[in-house]
Amino acid sequence: MAEKQRLSESDTIILSLHDRWWKKVLAGEKPLEIRKTRPAGKGPYRVLVYVTGTGEIKGEFACKDFLKIPTIPETQDREVQKGNRLTRQQLKEMQDREVQKGSCLTRQQLKEYAGESGKPLWGWSVSQVKEYYTPHPLSLYGLKRPPQSWQYYRGEDVPDIMTINQLANICGHFFNAELDPDSEFSPNNGYNCRNSKNETKENGIGCCYQWSCPLENVIPADEEDCKKYGLDYEDSEFVLVYRGKQ
Repeated sequence: MAEKQRLSESDTIILSLHDRWWKKVLAGEKPLEIRKTRPAGKGPYRVLVYVTGTGEIKGEFACKDFLKIPTIPETQDREVQKGNRLTRQQLKEMQDREVQKGSCLTRQQLKEYAGESGKPLWGWSVSQVKEYYTPHPLSLYGLKRPPQSWQYYRGEDVPDIMTINQLANICGHFFNAELDPDSEFSPNNGYNCRNSKNETKENGIGCCYQWSCPLENVIPADEEDCKKYGLDYEDSEFVLVYRGKQ
């Protein structure tokens, strides 16, 4: 039985993002998300992505670093590599190009977003992007409204929900004994499992069932679980997958 994990407020964040930017994040085209503020700690952070207007958290990414983006000129030159000094203007132009490319924003858009305060913007690094198999309704996180920009999250880990077929494609233990030249038998219509902890076997071959998955972070989903995610329940079809080793 998977245990629910309470997340630390210091390393988990919910961030609001428009759908067009989320699509670019998924496509690997947007490795930098621009915000006016950043968390106080160094990170890394697990960032849960609420897609604006949907009522749903649709995935997550890891933020391991932050880039300070000055909105007023720096006062000193910096050495970018040994034996090569660049002027303030050259450094600013280099950073501008990288920021514009990574954030998918033009210089004018960045300027308008920064406003006249003179405060720096912050580039949140984006990596390890994951789209959930089923979007998570915001209510599962105990929230009635999404953050305007971002907020810390301190609550129980919300599992992803997926079909047993979807789990089989990613778990790393599934195989079809009928296609395995070393297998003399093919029980359970080819839904087989190589996990050493699998106790549901026929003729010594592990069988893949929704109700007997040996992974510690996977439990069967019941009708109530499916209802929370807006899914039509089917017997022995869906599983809840929590974070953790498979």
